[in-house]
Amino acid sequence: MGPLESQFAPPAGSRNQLRVAAGWAVLGVILVIAGGAALRFGDSGPLGIDEWWHGIAAVTRGSAPYAVAVFTAEAGGSVGAIACTVIAVALLLATRQARDAAAVATAMLIGVGASEAIKVLVLRPRPWDQLYTSHGASYPSGHSMGAAALAVSLALVVTYSSAFSDTATKWVWVVSIAWILLMMWSRTALHVHWLSDTVAGAVLGASAAILARRFWVSRA
Repeated sequence: MGPLESQFAPPAGSRNQLRVAAGWAVLGVILVIAGGAALRFGDSGPLGIDEWWHGIAAVTRGSAPYAVAVFTAEAGGSVGAIACTVIAVALLLATRQARDAAAVATAMLIGVGASEAIKVLVLRPRPWDQLYTSHGASYPSGHSMGAAALAVSLALVVTYSSAFSDTATKWVWVVSIAWILLMMWSRTALHVHWLSDTVAGAVLGASAAILARRFWVSRA
């Protein structure tokens, strides 16, 4: 094992924790697929909780919350997600953390591929009263998936790095979770997704991040 591999590889206890997390991640993917199947072969309309949240999460055009929601949507869109991923991977490569970079890139690729495949298979319609133009199927939310995949991937990099204190690591997780929740709120506030779409997207993205990390750790 070379110096880069030993820096990437977590202690045995952390490996066990990641193995357990990977098991939960697989379960998360299964639940997202099962939810999609239920929508595809059953009622693809909103769930009761979707309708409840849809009614209270909406923002008014021109308001400050609307501007925040639109900014968040733009930042987490295709261009923003790709740019952030490229920057993160480039910085990790520049600091000789090749496996960390590979884990981040792999998470995004897995997440995007799985999300798009499920969208095509499920074909859930978006809400009918959109406040912001969005195209394509609704389940799962690609924005929420991308936010979770990137945020959790980077949080895992910090978690398994000896360069960060426990306090710093906790704050990174707080910020990461806040970003995911903000993205989920943005997509539902703009009425371009149902709440269940964003939950599925976030679960799928987080699962992709954990599984990608597990894949590269097993090769360290």
